[in-house]
Amino acid sequence: MNLRNYKESVRHRWSDFWSSSGRRIEFFFSAALLTVVMLSKLRFLQYNETRVGRILRDPLLNLLTPVDLSPLIFFLIYLGLICTIIVILPHPGRILIGLQVYAVYAALRMVSMYIVPLEAPEGFIPLTDPLMSWASTGNQLNKDLFFSGHTATMFICYLILPPGRWRSVFLAGVFVMAACLVIQRVHYTIDVVAAPFFCFGAYAFVLRVRKTAGFGAHF
Repeated sequence: MNLRNYKESVRHRWSDFWSSSGRRIEFFFSAALLTVVMLSKLRFLQYNETRVGRILRDPLLNLLTPVDLSPLIFFLIYLGLICTIIVILPHPGRILIGLQVYAVYAALRMVSMYIVPLEAPEGFIPLTDPLMSWASTGNQLNKDLFFSGHTATMFICYLILPPGRWRSVFLAGVFVMAACLVIQRVHYTIDVVAAPFFCFGAYAFVLRVRKTAGFGAHF
């Protein structure tokens, strides 16, 4: 698809999507809900840094020498988000469901961190996200562990992408992201292994609620 056809597809599909007042209301409600959840999460992360957590035994981490892979991790997450937006922009229904899944995922992550407070693995190399540092007034976040947000974000992108080669690329990206986080020791192995399961649960929950409410998938 060339750029002209891409723009036309975006314009046509969004015009059709936006013609429904019900979809407009649902879209704005979903965006507002996600905003509230993310702002709450920022406050929770600052609180979570003050809690005393457990240090887990992780045989895999003990086999690895920590390496600072921050540039690669940031490159993967930001490039992945940009590519996802470009690919799903002609699919407003996927964007709508993506907003809802991400809101549920963020809420689940707050609950899981509250229930399972952890200390950063021994010998970890701090991972400083420039966007999150700005949003959280520059405080370093080292205890946002269970489950991995970076791995989860990549997996959510994979879930909401349309079928095709991009999904295969992002699935590979999930494994690369998980490996990088473990090698840098900013996460325990269980953090990155659990992330896709929580995300798939959030995805399945959103689709089930939509089906029960009669909204449909909008894919």
